[in-house]
Amino acid sequence: MCVLSLPIGAFAAGRKTALPTSAGIQALRDEFDSFVAPEEGGYALDYCCYSPAGKNDSVKYPLVIFLHGIGHGDYVNSQLDDSDMPYWASSELQRRFTSGGAFILLPRAPEDKLVYWSTSLLESLRAVIDDVIDRYGKNIDLTRIYIGGSSAGAEMTWDMIAAYPEYFAGAFPIAATGNTTAGEVKACSDVAIWMISSKKDPIINYSLVTLPLWNNVLKYNSQPEKCRLSSFSNVTEPAGSAASDNHHMAKVVTYDLHMLDGSIYPDVETIDGSGNTLTLKSPNGLIYWMNSVSSSYNGESAEGTGNTVVTFISHILNLVRNGFLKVVNIFQRLLGL
Repeated sequence: MCVLSLPIGAFAAGRKTALPTSAGIQALRDEFDSFVAPEEGGYALDYCCYSPAGKNDSVKYPLVIFLHGIGHGDYVNSQLDDSDMPYWASSELQRRFTSGGAFILLPRAPEDKLVYWSTSLLESLRAVIDDVIDRYGKNIDLTRIYIGGSSAGAEMTWDMIAAYPEYFAGAFPIAATGNTTAGEVKACSDVAIWMISSKKDPIINYSLVTLPLWNNVLKYNSQPEKCRLSSFSNVTEPAGSAASDNHHMAKVVTYDLHMLDGSIYPDVETIDGSGNTLTLKSPNGLIYWMNSVSSSYNGESAEGTGNTVVTFISHILNLVRNGFLKVVNIFQRLLGL
């Protein structure tokens, strides 16, 4: 049995009591509140957020942001309805944080308007984060903001940490779609990175996309010892059955890299930036990694100070990416997926 050593304040009077996973995923989804951020960059994005803080709670909690993949932003709250990320609001995962809990933020790209995660939404997504900080600021630990996402959401993760690196302590892109340049990796050199990929991904070639990106992380990141690459062979559902395909690894993160009964996901190799092979034993997953990384962010808005490296090639790649996502999503709609 693993017993966490938590600060006394983590269970201060007034702290919200999280539901157990046995309550069911829908009950955990109901713990999220829905809001709309102020319009920035032409869009006012809606989002769902779980708060661990109760009335009169003075504890500072981390903020974890998860960006959905394509096809999960068709309507308001669809990124919540289509995701198992609300398991991160459960008592089992909340108590893995050294603070005793964390804010869980699920923004939505307005795919109902055929607008997808891309650099066109950088300012809009930054406005979501600022809105959450304004709303819950007294309970958010600004030095512990983490962002991740799946597929298109993973690529947007890279976009955000390159544009606003000062916001984030760590990032966990899952099956990133391969549009990140070396210059963008260099721009976020102070952000700890945990890349999650599959060697058999049918969309993202592991050798041509994932490994070169990881090599850029090793080359430019200022804290390689805190960076990790998890490489799956066959991606499975938490119950052990095969996933729909080896690109969809969001549920791997949903369960914090481990099944909730304490067993370990099969068919995965994890290395850190120092060349060490890591054996992750439950509950030593993403949350424990988050507990070890922080930033010096003090809450000042980064508006107008983004460090996105825009080149002709990256601009063309971004246009291609947006066009591809629209085509894929249109086919998803036609097929009723």
